[in-house]
Amino acid sequence: MLELSDEPKRLVSTFKTYRNDIDIYTEDNPQDKEFYKVLFERLLDGKVKINDVTPLGNKNTVILRCKNEPENGRKKLFVVDGDINLIHGTNIPVIENLFVLKAYCVENYVVDKESVTNFIYMKCGNRSKEEIENELNFEQWLSEYSEKLIDMFVHFAIIDWLGGVFRVCNAYKFHRNGKYIADLVDSEIEVIKKEILKLTSQSDYQEKYQKLRIQWKMETNTLLSIVSGKDYLIPLVLLKTNAYKQSGALPTYSEAKFELLHYAKLDRLSDLKEIIENL
Repeated sequence: MLELSDEPKRLVSTFKTYRNDIDIYTEDNPQDKEFYKVLFERLLDGKVKINDVTPLGNKNTVILRCKNEPENGRKKLFVVDGDINLIHGTNIPVIENLFVLKAYCVENYVVDKESVTNFIYMKCGNRSKEEIENELNFEQWLSEYSEKLIDMFVHFAIIDWLGGVFRVCNAYKFHRNGKYIADLVDSEIEVIKKEILKLTSQSDYQEKYQKLRIQWKMETNTLLSIVSGKDYLIPLVLLKTNAYKQSGALPTYSEAKFELLHYAKLDRLSDLKEIIENL
């Protein structure tokens, strides 16, 4: 696929202004455009006209574009993921017209009780929605993962805070034959901790760790906020869905993400909705 440089993207977006009340720029690639378009259509419920969204690439590209965007009289908003900075609370940019999501990534917002129940129901085809909802027990299902995965992301945040490098991997790494193995997460945390202690003292590590553990409670809401929706939450939904299906065929990640979006309540994005409506 032909990729446009930043300036041609800027020119293309200006041709679309008549289709939008507000020009919205996001992370990700052109193939994610339909996802974002539907997201904003559902979030704004027709109160603000958004027929086109412009994905610009990675987070740094979006932030740079926001800083350098010339004033042309148009209302505009640049939306980026919270990422690991959300957890440790440092290096979060504050720039006019830039909105930083209060979750690890935009995919976090498509996973909720409503979306997961409906997703499994549509993929199962032989159980009632009420039966699936009761059996799933959304809060209890996710509580199995909450403590370990939150703790791992807190450790990711500490190593990032100290200027180190971490690798997120994904939920499949901690499952064997579809079964969650918590000990595998513990082993990963120990590896990360060793890397942290190469960068700082035990006492500094403990201080930072305690601070973040107090801030981020070991509960479902925290899991849905700071654990990557892209790498963990949506894969967990696919793993759970597999237990309800009679065949092994599952949607791809992209298909699942898009379908979950259509079912999600999006109430956790009320702050973004309010900002757009008041621009």
